[in-house]
Amino acid sequence: MGKTTKAEIMKDEGVKVVLGNVNEPKKVKLADGKEYEIKFDLNSLCSLQEKFGDDALKALSGIDGSDFKLIRTILFCVLEHEDLTEKEVGSLIDMTNISSVVEALSLAIENSAPESEETQTESGK
Repeated sequence: MGKTTKAEIMKDEGVKVVLGNVNEPKKVKLADGKEYEIKFDLNSLCSLQEKFGDDALKALSGIDGSDFKLIRTILFCVLEHEDLTEKEVGSLIDMTNISSVVEALSLAIENSAPESEETQTESGK
């Protein structure tokens, strides 16, 4: 067989975002009380590429909590399958939960990144 592509080794680990205790791991309090999974699948990556062009990966690496438009746009791309507008997604974030949202997005980005060849070798994949 041929060489394994990055898409074939992309992890499929989402991050739950729910109304609840903000201190629980992988959870964040959002305004509507619904449970969402933050997951960077191919559709959300395509949406990011449509928004940012060739700078999509750079945008993901630039999320730090200081660029509000970037946070809203990335969360919108991840939740686009929920049929929410970008403004509706923005209304789910406020100053009490923005750092938790950024943390959840960062964790989801990290969880979806392909493993390096070194990590694959160590884990026996």
